[in-house]
Amino acid sequence: MKIKFLKNLFSISLSIIVTFLITSFIIILVDKNPFEIFSIMFSDVLGSRYGLGQTLFKATPLIITGIGVAICFHASLFNIGAEGQLNIGSFVIAFVALKLSGLSAFIVIPVSLISGFVISGLLGYFTALIKIKKGVSEVITTIMMNFIVLALINYLLTNFLAVKATVRTGKIDEAYMVPGFAQFSDYFKGSSVNVTFIFAIVIAIFAYYIIYKTRWGYQLRSVGYNEEASKYIGLKNNKIILIAFFVGAGMNALVGLNFVMGYKGYYELGFSNNIGFTAIAVALLARNNPIGIIFSAILFGILDYGGLSVNSMIPKEIMLVVQAVVILSIISIDKISDIIFDKVKI
Repeated sequence: MKIKFLKNLFSISLSIIVTFLITSFIIILVDKNPFEIFSIMFSDVLGSRYGLGQTLFKATPLIITGIGVAICFHASLFNIGAEGQLNIGSFVIAFVALKLSGLSAFIVIPVSLISGFVISGLLGYFTALIKIKKGVSEVITTIMMNFIVLALINYLLTNFLAVKATVRTGKIDEAYMVPGFAQFSDYFKGSSVNVTFIFAIVIAIFAYYIIYKTRWGYQLRSVGYNEEASKYIGLKNNKIILIAFFVGAGMNALVGLNFVMGYKGYYELGFSNNIGFTAIAVALLARNNPIGIIFSAILFGILDYGGLSVNSMIPKEIMLVVQAVVILSIISIDKISDIIFDKVKI
């Protein structure tokens, strides 16, 4: 186990170093000083109360979605549909909260979250069912589901539910909003970070326990490691895959707590800004470890908010390149790690 930890630590550290080196090279190509760029980015994030709060706010949905994606990864399922899943889940959360307006927050908040979780989870469930019954790759179906879901939401908003001349729902009752950190401390005054961040940390700890300390978690990882061998030891692979995709996809819906109930008070088309795709890089960088995802998400939060600080100096697309480089470096460095540690039994 110690060797496995060292291997993961080596891979993650080297991935981060390689990513920053390649990013620095790209910045040099656009005739800018990478040290100056990174200095401004990190000073605006870590040297500012508002910057720190905004970074945590941006990291919150990445923690939640990163865990949702990681659950599927542990079963060797590549979920590319997180973007659609978190959108449909957040949309349902806002819709239910609007329809139940006037009831107690103790009823509306949990009912809204459960409804979003179930609808988003069913999206993943049907994807897994298609894979099991028809042998269709989940990569194809989840990508297609993204387009279907976003088109459906757009249709519902445009024709029935949107506030006039907007692409958003009406605003939910103020009683259903979760408190922001600024309500407890002036340190975060002006920032959007709210108690959903704490909720995300709790989810990460709980997910870690389930994945690594329970019987079901062992079965999940067993199916992901070797599906054929799992059949021979009596595991019900199809059932585990269905549950994994349902829970992983459902988890993504909880992003709505951060945006709908913790920030804006309504669902808005396009709010996710590719969070579902960024979460893949977050999960991969953390080796699908829920605790590691917390730190990985914060790193991406720093890059996201810090990128806004230098937007006038370098093209904003460079931050998208960074995310792609992270994934490529992880895949490449994993091979190097295997070569270095291949003679050591884990």
